[in-house]
Amino acid sequence: EKGLTDATIGDYLNFFRYGCPPHGGLGAGPSRFIMKMLGIDNIREATYLYRGVKRLTP
Repeated sequence: EKGLTDATIGDYLNFFRYGCPPHGGLGAGPSRFIMKMLGIDNIREATYLYRGVKRLTP
């Protein structure tokens, strides 16, 4: 439907081959800091490149 093939997302699939990589899980990045500093309720409004389900490229 989106025109994706194994060749185009092969690196992504290999990244998760043996499970999810370790992560902190806190989401304490610069976007979260800016959101709190400016008093914004939604992180999508503070993020420069929002990664939503309809976005395919960075």
